[in-house]
Order: sequence, then C-alpha cells, then structure tokens
Amino acid sequence: MLKKLVVICLTAGALVLSAPAVASAETGSYADPPGVTVEDPVVDVCESSAIVFGAGYFAPGESVEVGVSGANAAGASYSGGVANDDGSLELSFLPPADGNGSYDVTFSGSRSYTATITVSSGHDAAVSCNHDPAVGLATTGGEVSPWIIGGGITALAAGGVLVAAGIARRKRA
Repeated sequence: MLKKLVVICLTAGALVLSAPAVASAETGSYADPPGVTVEDPVVDVCESSAIVFGAGYFAPGESVEVGVSGANAAGASYSGGVANDDGSLELSFLPPADGNGSYDVTFSGSRSYTATITVSSGHDAAVSCNHDPAVGLATTGGEVSPWIIGGGITALAAGGVLVAAGIARRKRA
C-alpha cells in the first residue's frame, strides 16, 4: 500500500513539474498577423490569379497603390485596389495576352507586399483571350473501364460461391 502511495505521489509531482514546459511548447502566437494568399501563382496566358489579404491587413477602406512589373506589364490588368470594411482586400490579376515569365504585383499602403505570379504559355495557349473554352477539352479519364466492372462481378460471384460452400459444409457437419 505504501509503495502505491509513493508511486502516485511521484507521478503527480512529475506531472506538476512538467506542466510549465508543456505550456511553453506553443510556438505560434495567439494574435498571428493576417495572412496573404496567392491563388494560382502559376497561370497560363488569359487565365487570372487572385491575391487575397486577410481581414485587418490594411486599414478599412484604405486605397492601396498597386504596381505591376514584368514583360509587357502595361498590358496587364487588375481589379480591386481598395480595402474592404474589415481591412481585407482581394485583387484579381490578368496578365497581358502576349505575356510570359514572372510578374511582380506590388502593393503599397499601410503595409507593403509583393506577390510573384508566373505566366507560362502552355501548349494550347490561345493567341487571343477571346477563345471558346468548350473547344478541345481534355479527356480526364472519367470513363468506367470494363475491366473494373468485370472484376467486380467476378469478385461478387466468388464471394457468393464461398458463402454457399460454407453453408453447405455447416449443414453436413
């Protein structure tokens, strides 16, 4: 009985002494700064990318200066240079139709940020952004293979045979 009491006391003491070390193991802050997300950092010609700033990144209603640099940057377009009422901001970036390479989108306001968006001319990049997206869609492999169906039927039949054999064996025993 005394041994159990000593073990319980030592365990409780070890837990109490290790609690501060466990509590300080948290590395993140409870008030992390608002984040920035670049949706689609690599796009093809005529595809757009969005740069999203979390709530509180900018002052509410702040007019943010946006600059674009890269090949033929004057032909690039963007929308959304004013922060929302909660300080968030979403900017949509469309590279120029003849663009290629990296584009730096620079934000200057109460905070500064530079996002890099890479534009690549894929094998089916359109010469003009006014192309019909329904033409030439890729095959995605969404068809059901007859081998899958045949294998499922075979497995189902084999399972039925095994169940029937088990029932017949139990009846004979």
